[in-house]
Amino acid sequence: MRVGFLLNHEAPHQVLHAAPVAAGLSRRHGHAVVLLTAGPAVEAVLERVLSLYPDHRCRSIRLAVPTPVRWGAAALKPAVHAGKAARLRLNRDKLAACDAVVTPEKTSLALRDDPALRHLVMIHTRHGAGDRAVGFDARASRFDLVLAAGEKVRERLITEGGVAADRCRVVGYPKFDVAPQLARPTRPFADDRPVVLYNPHYSNRESSWPRWGRRVLDFFRESPAYNLIFAPHPVLYSRPLRHRARPLQRWRGRHGIHVDTGSDACFDMSHVLAADIYLGDVSSQVYEFLWRPRPCVFLDAHDLTGSEPAANLAMWRAGEVVRDIDQLPAALDRARGAPSAYRAEQDALFAATFDHDPDTPAGARAADVIAGFLHR
Repeated sequence: MRVGFLLNHEAPHQVLHAAPVAAGLSRRHGHAVVLLTAGPAVEAVLERVLSLYPDHRCRSIRLAVPTPVRWGAAALKPAVHAGKAARLRLNRDKLAACDAVVTPEKTSLALRDDPALRHLVMIHTRHGAGDRAVGFDARASRFDLVLAAGEKVRERLITEGGVAADRCRVVGYPKFDVAPQLARPTRPFADDRPVVLYNPHYSNRESSWPRWGRRVLDFFRESPAYNLIFAPHPVLYSRPLRHRARPLQRWRGRHGIHVDTGSDACFDMSHVLAADIYLGDVSSQVYEFLWRPRPCVFLDAHDLTGSEPAANLAMWRAGEVVRDIDQLPAALDRARGAPSAYRAEQDALFAATFDHDPDTPAGARAADVIAGFLHR
């Protein structure tokens, strides 16, 4: 069968969730695997990942977009990713040549509405393993097969997303197959002060950035106790108008502050592995931070604990939750002084979120599940 892996986001942060699966499918089952890419940034990260699988047999094809459309999408990019829909619409021939499409994101469900593409078996690898409600909405049920990192994720996909139990399979977390090998956990500071990773999400309704972000950066600019890596979710600064991103010149180049709004280190676990303390809100990246448990502090700038179901904020059991930004310094000091205070909760959250099999990498498990599903 011809299986297309659709990597249709201009930012390459989703690649590590799908590329190990593509490599596994080509190596273990002999399918014709075609990587359908959004452009050079995605292709560069693909090359890094696939270098770890020298015997893979994947072929890469860039989704073509005429220059005027590309320019128009670039003009709109600060507010919306218009290029994604254009690439789907203008590459119907490449997609129609596939028997199945595997993708880490949900905008590809637009293919379901195209009569010429209704033959496609659509498989969702997901990306990240966070707790936000959007990860478990009804769109998940429109896929033929959904892969889950662990049992907690699978249960919510079934009960909240309406995914049929026999179409939702636990495979582990393919990103963990490759990210620790690709990461370059550099501490970009001259001293040995503890390093805090501030990793706000892009969601205006949930992120700490619009309300508290500048005050957080100002605190670290003046702090004699901590260094800071500011590495928000990559989408925050790729859609700056929509997500209220702000110029950062005030903090760039300051002693003790490293600003990174989009390099590979933002998603290949380099910053996650370099930090001593995680500071964030609702990003799923905290679960990757817990791959090696360390202190966490969370910022509730919208009183989410008073409005959100507990399941949507499960990650906040991994550390102290700050509901008043003036309390941030004391919370960081407590985290630094008692690094194991939340260790039992962190271990439990990690075990529930990720089903790790020491004998079979997650990418290979996912490939086996996909091959079995396609050959039913």
